Amino acid sequence: MKTILGACALAAMLAISALASQALAGAVPITSAEPVAVVTIPDDWAQSRVERGVQIKTPDEEIYIWFELVPADQIDALQKEHDAYFAREGVKFTGATETLTREVNGRPWSFTELKATSSDGPSIIRYLAINPKVASGKIIMMTYWASLEGHAAHEAAMKAVIDSIAFK
Repeated sequence: MKTILGACALAAMLAISALASQALAGAVPITSAEPVAVVTIPDDWAQSRVERGVQIKTPDEEIYIWFELVPADQIDALQKEHDAYFAREGVKFTGATETLTREVNGRPWSFTELKATSSDGPSIIRYLAINPKVASGKIIMMTYWASLEGHAAHEAAMKAVIDSIAFK
């Protein structure tokens, strides 16, 4: 009887633990230090804090996304940090960049896409700079890294993530 009760208690603790970790998903502040925006992610996507924001990844780890809030004059430095990270991960850039700028909901957005390869095959790297029009002048930089398969598998969810960005 004690074994059954112990197993039930363990199962209950694991269920509570799983619910607690899932509760972290949903509306995620891009940065807690300066809460200028939130983004909503699927419940099963993982998130963790990074120095200037949040890192998000899909359960299959086919997509990694970083949302970071940086001064406008540090965007190039941030991209170089990410490029160095990609180099350490074996990612090589293979295609020319293309940058498009447009206004979305009254805020300037800049989209840059790079074609790349990694040990797993072709990859997509995207930089999305969003001006949230805050007093500090900081910019939200979203960095997106996906395999072609992950990009296709999570395309609808990623569209929902981007569409969910809400400014404070």
